[in-house]
Amino acid sequence: MNPEELKHIAVLQAMDNDALARLAAALEETDSADGQTVFAEGDPGDSMYFIVKGCIRIEKRAQATGGVRKTLTVLEAGDYFGEMALLDQKPRSASAVAAGGARILRLSKTAFDRMQSDRSAAGMSMLFAMIRTSSERIRRLSAQLVVYDEVGKAIGESRDLQALLDVILQQLSSATYADWGLLVLRSQFSDRLELRGQIHLTLTSAQREAISKGQGFLGPVVQNPQDQLVTSFEEEETFKSCARLGFETASLLLSPLAVEGQFLGLIVLGGNERDQLDLNALHLSRGVARQAAQAILNARHREEEQARSRHSQRFVRF
Repeated sequence: MNPEELKHIAVLQAMDNDALARLAAALEETDSADGQTVFAEGDPGDSMYFIVKGCIRIEKRAQATGGVRKTLTVLEAGDYFGEMALLDQKPRSASAVAAGGARILRLSKTAFDRMQSDRSAAGMSMLFAMIRTSSERIRRLSAQLVVYDEVGKAIGESRDLQALLDVILQQLSSATYADWGLLVLRSQFSDRLELRGQIHLTLTSAQREAISKGQGFLGPVVQNPQDQLVTSFEEEETFKSCARLGFETASLLLSPLAVEGQFLGLIVLGGNERDQLDLNALHLSRGVARQAAQAILNARHREEEQARSRHSQRFVRF
């Protein structure tokens, strides 16, 4: 293992060249294919891992028995995972699965303990960096729990569709640190889009009209409803031929609202900086969209029934 490659891993950047060389000699490099399990929930914790290339999904069983798993987070190159089992010596609390293929480095518990027992500056720097990263992950997971809780509460308590849409957009914008957001629903009577929510975004009448027609960067996702994470808008091939709407930013995240293939609408979040919105933001937005889609469809049906009822009452009075 080339010690220079370790400098791309944030937690190791405080190490000097000699410490990196010793660590490189202790690491085991391996490639994991898409979907391959690195370790499973409940396995003994005998090592931690650094990601050189690709992504790793951290998953947890939704139930004590059964095959349904929920993704807790997605880690990318330069990150690490599996360290908690080395610190608390308990079985793995979640599974790690390669997403799209990954190259990873394994550090055994023996080598990890040796680094800490040496009490070197490099070993202490690594330990403190791990603590900081773990704290950041706990804060992120806490924010995600709040989002799911608030959206779930709105689904259960709100009888008003607009109130539900407002909660969805507000919670997602806050949790992902997006600079702006909008939410559109497809009209029940045409293919036009109805702007049902916007946050930190001022639109002109021309922009509103373009949105209602699904123009600009909305077009490809409306035509092919799939989640889209854009880390650098100007370099994204999918949108290079699209007309500009005038409020595009460097980072974009688009999550369709759909039920059994029926496209209901779209959640759009924007960030002013490149790479501002990441895979974890996409995962959260996708999860909320799936959670809320059926509730939105039910609420629209109620709105339609109420409108028919009002129309019928007016007709009788006439």
